[in-house]
Amino acid sequence: WGKRAFWLWIIGFYLAFMPLYALGFMGMPRRLLHYDNAHWQPYLVVALSGTLIIFGGILCQILQLTFSIRNRAQLRDETGDPWDGRTLEWSVPSPPPAYNFARIPRIHTRDAFLAMKKQARDTEEVDYEAILLPRSSSLGPLMGGLTFVLGFSLVWYLWWLAILALAGLLGCVIARSWDEHTEEELPASAVRAIETALRHPGASAADTEEHPSLQKFAFERPPLP
Repeated sequence: WGKRAFWLWIIGFYLAFMPLYALGFMGMPRRLLHYDNAHWQPYLVVALSGTLIIFGGILCQILQLTFSIRNRAQLRDETGDPWDGRTLEWSVPSPPPAYNFARIPRIHTRDAFLAMKKQARDTEEVDYEAILLPRSSSLGPLMGGLTFVLGFSLVWYLWWLAILALAGLLGCVIARSWDEHTEEELPASAVRAIETALRHPGASAADTEEHPSLQKFAFERPPLP
């Protein structure tokens, strides 16, 4: 269904929009309620067929999502690398832990992950280091919501609401400025436990006992290839 959606979208897009570009060169303006130029009719019919093909592509995407969600247990990828990725974003879990990379990758080629897979993986003990992470804060989403309210109130001239939203934004900025505890350190032992749990799910329970709060830093994933 994904391949069908792809081809329908590609074909439909060109059929829907290329005739409109040609009509623009022929002098047809946009957003006409009606037209009296018979030479435009074939192009508009082709454009209409393109929109119908795009609609078919949308239906295929909906079916793809439906079947993927309904059959997710049977379709689940067990390799951790379903697309045989070439670049580094495919080398980390999905979703990734809070620190992304346990160690800063060393890049020697353009397709670093592909080169890593072609070589034998390093099985020696890895010396992990502590990682400094930003602490989570509720002020960010709150400021985003207040910004939306401020913009909405300015568009509709709701001055009282705009003043309240602006005051709330200033209060959030001041509160954040006074917060001196904006970072937290993830110790090396916790990084090791997370990486062990990600790469060897069967050992995760025993290795993470001394770090019961690791759930906010890592997620379950199949072992890497």
